[in-house]
Amino acid sequence: MTSRTHYTTEDIKTALCELGVASGDDVYVSGNFGSLGFHESKSKTGTLEAHHEAIRAVIGPEGTLVVPTHSFDLCNTEIVFDSKVTPSQRGPFTEFIRQMPGAVRQFHPFGSVTALGASAGLICEKTTRHAYGPNTPYERLLHRDAWSLSVGMPPQTTCSLVHHLEMTMAVPYRYTKEFLHPVKRSEEVVIEPFYLFVTYQGIELERDRNAKFFAHPLMVQHVRQVRIGMNQVWAYKMRVFEQVVRECMTEDIYAWLRHPPEIRPFQK
Repeated sequence: MTSRTHYTTEDIKTALCELGVASGDDVYVSGNFGSLGFHESKSKTGTLEAHHEAIRAVIGPEGTLVVPTHSFDLCNTEIVFDSKVTPSQRGPFTEFIRQMPGAVRQFHPFGSVTALGASAGLICEKTTRHAYGPNTPYERLLHRDAWSLSVGMPPQTTCSLVHHLEMTMAVPYRYTKEFLHPVKRSEEVVIEPFYLFVTYQGIELERDRNAKFFAHPLMVQHVRQVRIGMNQVWAYKMRVFEQVVRECMTEDIYAWLRHPPEIRPFQK
């Protein structure tokens, strides 16, 4: 590694290999790339290109790079969702990948995921109108034994997968809400229904930011981390996280919270 504040593209490749990422793998990537310090390219675009190049080099032509390209700010607005134009709100790297030739974006106006690589279509095409749940990219990534890679941010702060697992475990403090939203299909704007798994309003949920899940012995043993520049990169298999969350929520359906809610509008 070049220094504690500077790093190279080769440093990224080395770190990915040390984390266990290999040829043919699917990798879901999120985080704060700027927190790693200064890439040798000395430019923002060069830094994004370097991370893309390094990941694709390690996973090879049979692997797939996946990123969240959420646009939740469109909820409850009349802003048209255009899968080819609507920007990602999950950081510069996700927007960089969304715009890459060959990238495939899930058609969901709020909770989309974008994939680039061999299995991009298998992961992001022909999904349901839900952001999470059966036949969504998250379920498909689990079936494919994908990695979750958190760049420069502790993994408990970047795991959108937990909301998919909340839905499959049917947590009582959330419900499925329908949104009628304008979207662009071909050259036509149409109003269509889409769904999110949202929390009840006014019940004062206190989240624990996945602390219990990542403190579980299996996750403590399994999560790997490697330094790049000024910060760390973490990696874990999504299936292991799924196993832990299911176990915790089987024992305590409120495991995602610091404590069970006192106000329960879902209670009859």
